[in-house]
Amino acid sequence: MKPFKTILTASIVALSVASAVANSQPPRKEEQAVGFRQGVFQGLSWKMGQLAGAKGAGDRAAFQKHANDLSYLTDLITEGFIPDSLIEGSAAKPAVWADAAGFQAAAEKMQNMAAELSSEDYDMGSFDPRGFGREGCGGCHKDFKERN
Repeated sequence: MKPFKTILTASIVALSVASAVANSQPPRKEEQAVGFRQGVFQGLSWKMGQLAGAKGAGDRAAFQKHANDLSYLTDLITEGFIPDSLIEGSAAKPAVWADAAGFQAAAEKMQNMAAELSSEDYDMGSFDPRGFGREGCGGCHKDFKERN
């Protein structure tokens, strides 16, 4: 009787897995784009916190590393905003696509600010995370992101 239960259980599991695999659809490219940009923005948020921590600790090497990472991430911002990716789960406003030039200009402003932070001669003592967030991040949030 024991082999029967084992075979029956294995068959049920196999059929369940096969059914799940057959019915699952790979994410559409629009869904992947939303996931990509959410990941970039979470990374930006994390790096902003790391920059503030490095400044507070007076750790120039860590500040430089996080500033370089932040600068890299800002260069990725616009890549996730492909056409037709205003879907459920996205916090983007239609203005991202309707005012593409304005969105691009806001992204470039943040990219320039991040590049300045990552320059070798930047005085980390002058870094103001709130000011950077207000000027760099806020430029997009106000016009191009839905409030949560």
